[in-house]
Parts: sequence; C-alpha cells; structure tokens
Amino acid sequence: MPIVNKADEMKQRLADLSDERERLDAAIEEMIAAMAALPPEQRSAGDWGPNGASIRKYLELTERQAAVETEIIDLGRAIVETDEPASSVH
Repeated sequence: MPIVNKADEMKQRLADLSDERERLDAAIEEMIAAMAALPPEQRSAGDWGPNGASIRKYLELTERQAAVETEIIDLGRAIVETDEPASSVH
C-alpha cells in the first residue's frame, strides 16, 4: 500500500474542490442564461419567484460555491504552510 502524506492528501482535495467549483460555475452560468431567456415578467414569478424551485436551486448552488471557494483558500494556505520549512518564514 503506497504511503500518502498529508500534503498529497491536501493537494488531491484541492484538485477535487477545483473540479467541483468548475461544475458549480457552469451550472450557475446555465441557470443565469435560462433566466435571462425568460421575459422580464416571468423572472420574478413561478420557478424564479420567491420560494420558486429555480431560485432555491440557484441559492443552493451559490451557497455551495462560496463554501467551496472558502475551503479552496484555506486548503491553499495550509498547503503553502506544509510545503515551506519553518525557517523560511520571515
């Protein structure tokens, strides 16, 4: 069984999160394009109205996108700290 160190695990998690962020970005862009294709009066009603299915899905995606972005930033910092020897800190 190969030995996997903490830095390798973090880098793999970062890659997975980056992939997820790309999927979320694409899904959000598709939703925005779908909404933009609707006549203005339909954008605030039905699925896109308050509590509509599309707006709930959009909010869910954007909340996850923010969480993924935060985790990417935190993980990136942790990787840098792991990769840098303590003596190189200024």
